[in-house]
Amino acid sequence: MSKQLIRSCCEDVSFIPDIQKTLPNEDELVDITCIYKALSDPIRVKILFALIKYEICVGEMVNLLNLPQSHVSHQLRVLKKYNIVTFTKEKKMSFYRIKNAHIKKLLQIALENVQCQKKK
Repeated sequence: MSKQLIRSCCEDVSFIPDIQKTLPNEDELVDITCIYKALSDPIRVKILFALIKYEICVGEMVNLLNLPQSHVSHQLRVLKKYNIVTFTKEKKMSFYRIKNAHIKKLLQIALENVQCQKKK
């Protein structure tokens, strides 16, 4: 047991009021779960890793992933629905990018965790 953690117990000392203050509100919980829904598909995660340093058009993403355009477009729509990516139109092309740096950080931390676990 970590010394930094506070033990709360129904039969001893309960810290429920303090714990409740630390919980996200209902809207925040919904938004958080949407992020994880978006990250629940390996193809979407691969797309996001590609978008960490690049702004990529749909056709280029099709070439990168070697998947049908309809499948890539569907996955990008899901990521857009969950407010993870955005795009800019330039003539007939749509260039996708990750909407904010927090998602990039989350992806990098997840990858570091996986790589660290494999070393053990």
